[in-house]
Amino acid sequence: MIKLNIYRFELLNKVKEQQVLSFYNEEEDFLDTMDDFLSYIFKNVRDYIDTQGKYRTFTLRDIQKLNQEKRVISGFFDSAYTGESGKIKDRRTNSIKFNVDKKDLFCKDFFFLIYVPKGTKYGFLVVQQKENHGVKSIFESAFNNFMRMKGVSNYSLLLKQAPPRYFMQNFLENGRLKEFKLVENDLQEEFSDQRFDFGKEERIFKVNVKSKESNILKEVLIELYNSFNVESEKIHFLNKGKFDEISFVLEYKGTTKTFYIRNKEKTRSNIDVSNQIEYLNGEPSLQSMIDVALQILKVA
Repeated sequence: MIKLNIYRFELLNKVKEQQVLSFYNEEEDFLDTMDDFLSYIFKNVRDYIDTQGKYRTFTLRDIQKLNQEKRVISGFFDSAYTGESGKIKDRRTNSIKFNVDKKDLFCKDFFFLIYVPKGTKYGFLVVQQKENHGVKSIFESAFNNFMRMKGVSNYSLLLKQAPPRYFMQNFLENGRLKEFKLVENDLQEEFSDQRFDFGKEERIFKVNVKSKESNILKEVLIELYNSFNVESEKIHFLNKGKFDEISFVLEYKGTTKTFYIRNKEKTRSNIDVSNQIEYLNGEPSLQSMIDVALQILKVA
């Protein structure tokens, strides 16, 4: 299965103002800056320790390709981590070909495409999804370190999930409600003249997708999703009370997606494009990955 994650990125100055990407820092084009950054991490592998204590590396499989006319950069990231031992066996004979030690780097490469439109304050990063190989945090960190190394410390890159509108709309219009969650932060109760802080409370409600109430609840949640003002302190939900966050899960064509009423940017943008890709020797062709990614971005 081939899934793509879509991120929208911004370049912010020290006072958090968005910059026009094709003309930032008075004269620089962010497309060229991003190309320089990718060339740098291709030659200088970024290594770090993740939150689980695993040693990881991040680089490119090959030097990236720049299409100046389309303002697109494409290629393959190379991500690796340690911490897992095992064996590589021959498929036909079941005999051991290699032993994998916990100190060995387990490596995967995966497609990426970066699009920097002219005259706008945002661009896009499309990344092939690979389990255990996240990109967002290390990409932001590596790029911002690169900028500081260049002596340009007053700008920082920020990536956010950016599911395409049509993709989200299909779920919202045609999806079936499976469950919803009511979240209240800083839950406090009084007992014997003492106040106790119990932290966060999460109440999960499973829904019978075939019931009439399921459609009514879905309409209420979508109305909140479309109309809620993030500056409001609490989310009012029916007679259940006021909450800090409400999330709900919709199922569409066998796939589920979680939506958030306050923090909409938490909604993941992974899109299954397996049926849209051309394959060569069982592997997705680079050109078809580029074409599909650009087609998605047209409606993002």
